[in-house]
Amino acid sequence: MKKLLFPAAAAALLLLSGCSSKSCKEGIFQPDVIYEKALVNTREAQIVRSLETKASVSATLVNEVFAEKYPYEKGIAIFLGVITDRKVPDETFPDFFHVTLNGQAPLKIEPVHRGDELYQLMPSVNRWGHYYLLTFAPSKAKSFKLTFGIDPYAPVTLTLQRPTPRR
Repeated sequence: MKKLLFPAAAAALLLLSGCSSKSCKEGIFQPDVIYEKALVNTREAQIVRSLETKASVSATLVNEVFAEKYPYEKGIAIFLGVITDRKVPDETFPDFFHVTLNGQAPLKIEPVHRGDELYQLMPSVNRWGHYYLLTFAPSKAKSFKLTFGIDPYAPVTLTLQRPTPRR
């Protein structure tokens, strides 16, 4: 019995002390700041008709996630994700999608693909979705109402907000 006690205690000591340094803990448990910011600035909704979900929509205010790359002065940037039962072309924004921000149409719509960095950093992405980077005219508004619709279904409205500065 005593012969087994020493090797077991030594093995337990090695196992427990294997990752006791501060740098080791930081390497394993690094917070993902970009993902966290994106999650806080993302809103989701479903388009429902006759008790069936016809589309799932998510919108992320990219200006808050990548403030240096997408400053508000250059326009309001929104990462839009759509999962729908309708057939959607891969390279273009379909004619049956309708989107406005505070009543204004987007200035630019770019498809975002799986290999793109923005796709990989955003929450709520999956292989069935279609993703776009929408750019709207600059605005000093504190909140934005993104209205998204798919013909022939009723539209949904997602409210995105600039954070209030802390004192």
